[in-house]
Amino acid sequence: MNTPLHTNSDHQNAAFGFALADSAVLAEAQLLVSDSGNSQALQLDIDPQRLLKDGRKVSVIAQQLDSPVDRQDANIIYGQELAYVQYAVNLKPDSTISITSVEGVEQPVNFGWATFTEGEYELRISLHMKTPRIAEGTLEPEQLAMVKYAQVITVYISLFPAESASLALPSQAVWSRNHHVFDSYGRGGFILADLPRLAKRVEELMGPGNHNLIEQFAEGELSDTLLEEGLMAIAWGVTPWCYSLYSAPDEQSARILAVDKLGDEPERQGIYYIDRSIQQLSIVPANELAYWPAFVQNDWPVIDVAGEGETLHMDLYTQICESVNGLHENPLPSFVLTRSQGKPEAIIPLIDVVIVDEA
Repeated sequence: MNTPLHTNSDHQNAAFGFALADSAVLAEAQLLVSDSGNSQALQLDIDPQRLLKDGRKVSVIAQQLDSPVDRQDANIIYGQELAYVQYAVNLKPDSTISITSVEGVEQPVNFGWATFTEGEYELRISLHMKTPRIAEGTLEPEQLAMVKYAQVITVYISLFPAESASLALPSQAVWSRNHHVFDSYGRGGFILADLPRLAKRVEELMGPGNHNLIEQFAEGELSDTLLEEGLMAIAWGVTPWCYSLYSAPDEQSARILAVDKLGDEPERQGIYYIDRSIQQLSIVPANELAYWPAFVQNDWPVIDVAGEGETLHMDLYTQICESVNGLHENPLPSFVLTRSQGKPEAIIPLIDVVIVDEA
């Protein structure tokens, strides 16, 4: 492969990343730490246990940080930790860090980080795997291949001053399971809703009994009312895929979320009104709306939406899993939820989200 990976060489921040369709090509990869005064570069295994050989979609994220991310937080953001290794390194202002020995990629992939302050640092590498929530339970043998295709491995590389690890107080996890939901959604998409309030309002508008809300939404009036009253947000007509939905617990935590730190603008942006008092939204597949009110009783995943702002933003970011060994490229889509003060001037729902074309 002679062309560079999509690393966005114009990025202006301390995060770097790319994604590949097959993690196996990274199994022998190494971090290369070098500088002009040292003829022999330091080579560090990314995957000493060779777990990446099993093959999954893989995202590589590297961040410069003032202090390390809590490992429990990393488990929420990127999925279950599979492996962990940490290296002590001495860096000089002209030091460079790159990834080499990627199968199918001829040149080292340089992180492009800015000039370092000379000193001792820690390089932490952890491997994580996220699995759709729908597949977290017991699986039949014929389901395993489908789940493997849906799973995503993240190689998370972080660099921070050595003194920050030794001087910092023991950290406490900030992210919870309700700040990141990774799941599969069909062509209808999904809604985010305060279900108790939504159920009460729908009954007021339509009366008791069984209803097909998909048909009602298609006519427009019911969905417009619920959107205008701040009881739900929708992503309607999405490509059937597995999506991450993120809502950071606070502004500081949002800074470590790397999906929007690669220099790219979101592919799509939805804007919604949300009632000031709502702090948590259920995530309901759109096809379930045909079975009102039965689906209200189901135990749907929830996502926390901290704050009092009345504007809810739902931004879609898509990273491409590039192929270096003949496999099909795949998108890695993430919806990022944030709140801001004041009511939106206009509600702009996400409609017809075709991630493959947009990617």
